[in-house]
Amino acid sequence: MAGRPRKKAAGSKKVKPSGPAPCAVLWGLDPSVEKGAAVRAVLKEMGVVARTALPERLGDPAGAFARMPGFRPAPLPYAGPTPAAEEFVLLCGLTDAQVDEFLARSRETGCVVGPKALLTKTNRAWPLARLIDAVCAEHAANAS
Repeated sequence: MAGRPRKKAAGSKKVKPSGPAPCAVLWGLDPSVEKGAAVRAVLKEMGVVARTALPERLGDPAGAFARMPGFRPAPLPYAGPTPAAEEFVLLCGLTDAQVDEFLARSRETGCVVGPKALLTKTNRAWPLARLIDAVCAEHAANAS
């Protein structure tokens, strides 16, 4: 009949995603270097998206790298000091089991990254450079 809405076929209901896809933000782990490629391979096998943090984006909030709603890249390229860390991984949106799996697989493949962090409610608004420096300072304090 004209003007009457059609029923949707069974199984065609749209499902709203629960949030951004799990990802890992990588600093200092170039894909052309063996360790960077190995870390990316582990993440890919786990179905986790790897995102490279470029120097000009270090001023972006950590939540922007994770593509969280309400977080946008900084309006201007980052012009501050480069973090002292040679490498860093920020894990975003992973379950505890996925974090454990990433750590285990990294050990198995010999591509363990020193400073790592999880994206939290506290640090998601921090510029990535600040987060990297804070995590590295914490690692250094725990090592002494």
